[in-house]
Amino acid sequence: MLTQPMLKVRLLGKSLNIEVPSTAAVFATGNNLTVVGDMTRRAIRCTLDAGVERPELREFDRDPVATVAAARGDYVAAALTILRAFHLAGRPQQTTPLGSFTEWSRWVRDGLIWLGEADPCATMEEVRGADPKLEALTTVIEQWHTHLGSRRVSVKEVIDVATDQLASFHGRADFINPEFREALLAVAGDGGAISGKRLGKWLSANQGRIVNTMRITPDGIVSGISRWRLRGSSDEAAQSIPPASNIRPFPHNQG
Repeated sequence: MLTQPMLKVRLLGKSLNIEVPSTAAVFATGNNLTVVGDMTRRAIRCTLDAGVERPELREFDRDPVATVAAARGDYVAAALTILRAFHLAGRPQQTTPLGSFTEWSRWVRDGLIWLGEADPCATMEEVRGADPKLEALTTVIEQWHTHLGSRRVSVKEVIDVATDQLASFHGRADFINPEFREALLAVAGDGGAISGKRLGKWLSANQGRIVNTMRITPDGIVSGISRWRLRGSSDEAAQSIPPASNIRPFPHNQG
């Protein structure tokens, strides 16, 4: 409903779907809201910080809602004046249009930037950076790159590398790659262990998604078992990664 121009909705009380235009604006409010997955490209964040411990106890000398309601015509005229001025100026493009929101981007977003205001989409990067699913994927890809490189591996081999332990004759053995293990536990943990079934489903759900020019892709089936490989922006770049290394930094950390 956020990106489609037309929607099919069920008529209340009947088993009948009707097509209606999607012209609604959707708002979500809350404390420290987290936007996840594909919603990060569909959301603009607005933050209110009162700078006090109990914001609900603040007192105001005016009611902003009442002020706007009393002079609604003036505010509407001001908004339309901005759009008209932008149009008469030839609607000069200010940014690359935002996918799925092209018209809004070319009119409202570019109009505000042309006026000298901040880009309303600037908050998208902050929202994307706070996405826990993206953070988990980024960590797995980084650890995969460090410990597996571009090797063709099965889910079992991935888990074996992440859970490999040092031989110990006294006490509890330490994991050789604890950060890799923690990264996989975050996406496929089950009772303190890494579930092969969960990891396989997670890989299928995230295959091909590019993070810092890298992505995990399917690489055929051998003896009925799916294989996976980490690839770079080109196959040549991926092949240049050594099979295993614990000291090479992830590309985006270099420099």
